Amino acid sequence: MYSYSSISKFGKMAQPSPVNNPLTYCINNTLDNKFLHGATGDMHLIIGGQGCRQCQLFLSDYCAQGWDNYCELASQNLNNRYPSAMDIPNCGVLPQGYNKAICLTEGEVLVRNTASRKYLVKMIQGEERWEPFDPTVAESPMIRYWVPMDGPTGMTPVYAVNPSTIDDDEVMNKILIKPRIAIDILANIYLTMTRNGTISQLNNTKLGNFFNNNKKIFSNLKN
Repeated sequence: MYSYSSISKFGKMAQPSPVNNPLTYCINNTLDNKFLHGATGDMHLIIGGQGCRQCQLFLSDYCAQGWDNYCELASQNLNNRYPSAMDIPNCGVLPQGYNKAICLTEGEVLVRNTASRKYLVKMIQGEERWEPFDPTVAESPMIRYWVPMDGPTGMTPVYAVNPSTIDDDEVMNKILIKPRIAIDILANIYLTMTRNGTISQLNNTKLGNFFNNNKKIFSNLKN
């Protein structure tokens, strides 16, 4: 009888190859990406590159763990073909006169999505799920996402930051330069830390100064 190797065992031999590294799919979307992966990988990844759902999920967690040169390069992507695949419908409080950011570049989407992972304290009524980044690769890393436990719009994220490190936070620094990228996340942080009695700990930080300079906007928010 013939003995065949399972895909999980066979895949282990190929795992160290650069072609299996998610960064080779997700940093921008060029001809180099397409030539490297050819027709062997997931076509959504090959065609969509940085803007596709899998890459958005992978890069948001990757960059939330530590902003590096790959994240910086990806944040400079000016394409705007793909919206954020991670936004939660009908969720979050917005300051009066503001709309949730639309028409973001893929680089701005990365900054927004990274913030949504890095500052997440908990996901109310959300269940965490995992799936392979590329299902055609046996040992592809897992990417995570949340699904609502009670209806399509039943999740509510809760965000907060560490006051002692926020001034050196590259993601927040980028948001403060262009707040429209994540104005709803900023509002959520303000409400959460006000509710928890920790908002004063942001005094004399860049984020605290931003809230103070825009007090009329944020003080009108309601939990």
